[in-house]
Amino acid sequence: MLRKTCAALIVSALLSLAIVSCGGPNADETPPSGTARLQTTADRPKVIVLLVDSLLSPSIDRLLAANKLPALRFLIENGVYKRDVISSFPTMSVTIDSSLLTGTYADGHGIPGLLWYHAAEKRIVNYGDGSRAVWQNGPRQLLTDSLYNLNQQHLSKRVETLHEALDQAGFTSASINGLIYRGSVPHELVLPANLANLVLKTQKVSVMGPHLLGFGTLSSVTNQPLPEGPLQSFGFNDAYTAQSLVSLAGGGRLPDVTVAYFPDMDGRLHKNGPGDTSGVENMDRQLQIILNAFGDWRRALEHHVFVVMGDSGVASTAADRTAAVIELDKMMAAAGYRVLPMGRQAGADDDVAIAVNGRMCYVYALSPRAPLSGLAGALGNEPRIDLIAWKEGEWVQVQRGGSGSRLRFRLGGTYRDPYGRTWDVEGDWAVLGLARDAVTGRIHSREYPDGLTRLHGALHSHPGDYLVVTAVPGAEFHANGSPNHPGGGNHGGLHRVDSLFPFIAAGKGRLPAPPARIVDVKAYLLSLVQASRVRIGAGR
Repeated sequence: MLRKTCAALIVSALLSLAIVSCGGPNADETPPSGTARLQTTADRPKVIVLLVDSLLSPSIDRLLAANKLPALRFLIENGVYKRDVISSFPTMSVTIDSSLLTGTYADGHGIPGLLWYHAAEKRIVNYGDGSRAVWQNGPRQLLTDSLYNLNQQHLSKRVETLHEALDQAGFTSASINGLIYRGSVPHELVLPANLANLVLKTQKVSVMGPHLLGFGTLSSVTNQPLPEGPLQSFGFNDAYTAQSLVSLAGGGRLPDVTVAYFPDMDGRLHKNGPGDTSGVENMDRQLQIILNAFGDWRRALEHHVFVVMGDSGVASTAADRTAAVIELDKMMAAAGYRVLPMGRQAGADDDVAIAVNGRMCYVYALSPRAPLSGLAGALGNEPRIDLIAWKEGEWVQVQRGGSGSRLRFRLGGTYRDPYGRTWDVEGDWAVLGLARDAVTGRIHSREYPDGLTRLHGALHSHPGDYLVVTAVPGAEFHANGSPNHPGGGNHGGLHRVDSLFPFIAAGKGRLPAPPARIVDVKAYLLSLVQASRVRIGAGR
């Protein structure tokens, strides 16, 4: 997803950065690089987090039953395993990882999705959803948004990241290939010279990160040779991440907390669907290499806590493109609305902007000719649309696609959810699959886990008048050339098939029970390292 003569260099580099992407400011915006301070702390365990893109618990369980995952089995037998941790929304990597690092949903951290409309700049931000991001947005804008703005500007300064919290409390941390990595230590990302000269006019981009920052070929945590050439997506691959961890462990340089991102599985599941388990087997082999670096697997758990976690679910996509793909731009045009093309600022003639995030999209009202009620009406009869939601004062209105069923909800009120928030809810509860627990009296939804809070978060994540629209399982959205995966898999939606991922933690002694939601993971990780005398902020 972000993971690749001068024109060929630009295309390959931007393809490799297409989802984790990188970009930078002008040279005069670049402060001097800092030096990471690392101290050995043998008296407390070091935490190693393996964040595996699109890791699914059904695949783990199937392969465990077939005795094909020796490393994961070892961790599960020596730790805790939860199959259904709830992701963020939309279930796209940049939003999920922002929730992981900050302990907040999108209304807290301010990263609405992989694509979103920036009202102040009147343009669609695209952090990189494939090669079209290069030619539609232009290479400079793509690099600036994905490499610099994502972490340094768009991620809200009002929330503290895991790395910032650790540094504030006197702990050290590292990020290897993570999409979101903001911390308190200055670093320089060094771009390939030809790409820098042609696109950014500067080779070095200054960012703030953790004490150690690995980001593909642009920033390494080791001097050892790593798989980081054009054929290895410039370092954005599982082998690079694993070998970086092995190098740190072998050199006694692991910080208190390391977050290491493994990207390869996501592409397999987009192509082949969630039934493809080959990526899990490959991941287990990388985990074996990491555990072997400690000499003995049990010895590795003596002074380390290993966390292996996914980030979202994956929904199967119908094989027939006509059935699978909802052509939003065509639907808007048929209703008489002019859709803003990607890559330019909105003008007086533009009615609608569309930001597709896989099985979810934002649809923005840009002119009085396109009220939200009209946009919802243009989409409301499509049965492949699952939910249409928008803000109306302090209320959130939700309509079921293909029907007239509606409900509305707002914060505060008489109904309490499983996580302590209270709500007013009016209308047809079946729209969000809501029910009241007969024992606790709390309201919940099996179909849309933590759905009220996650949907409310997306609708309050950034300024503007917009709809949040999701697709039924088996379908996905298309607009402005967005990628689609008929016969494969996708995510982005609010539905449980998009939303649940596994969490495994293993170490010496009794570990805390796994977190229930992605927004609880930050506090969980901090609890593993914090001393009793230190209290570290953990978001909400």
